[in-house]
Amino acid sequence: MKIIAFYGSIRDKGNSETLADFALQDLDVTNVFLRDYHINPISTQRHEDGDYQKLIRKQVLADIILFVTPVYWYGMSSLLKLYIDRWSKTLRDPSMPNFKEKMKAKEVHLITVGGDEPYIKALPMIQQMQFICDFLQMKFGSYIIGKGDKKGDVLIDKNALNSAAHLNHYFKNQTNH
Repeated sequence: MKIIAFYGSIRDKGNSETLADFALQDLDVTNVFLRDYHINPISTQRHEDGDYQKLIRKQVLADIILFVTPVYWYGMSSLLKLYIDRWSKTLRDPSMPNFKEKMKAKEVHLITVGGDEPYIKALPMIQQMQFICDFLQMKFGSYIIGKGDKKGDVLIDKNALNSAAHLNHYFKNQTNH
């Protein structure tokens, strides 16, 4: 099983990334820090520059997709949202035939951290991810919500750390099959 992790934070080593580190410990993972790539918004132009095609091709090769994002205004970060928005065009892209069919085999997990009542205020994002997975018939395997505002705060959230340890165990079981 191949795992790819998409990080949507602009902050290096922020709370969501720290929590993901626990979930991905000792695993072979393709990490994609979206802040390091240029992804153009959807346009009507036939040929678009940017790094999106390179990233989506990596995603198609993975079995498990982990999205890692802070809670921004009750949703995912704009970097992650922009990346997922581009899937609309990929569904019609002749250079990516059967994209929807290939996505059906994927299992999606989400890790998010917020500072202001995240266990309640991140729920719209969880629902959004469920709808995205439903549309593409992907399995929405799990999500972890952590609490933290300042860098490192998530390390105090024992429930989130415990959930990340359980996800790590699950991933290790999946990759050993």
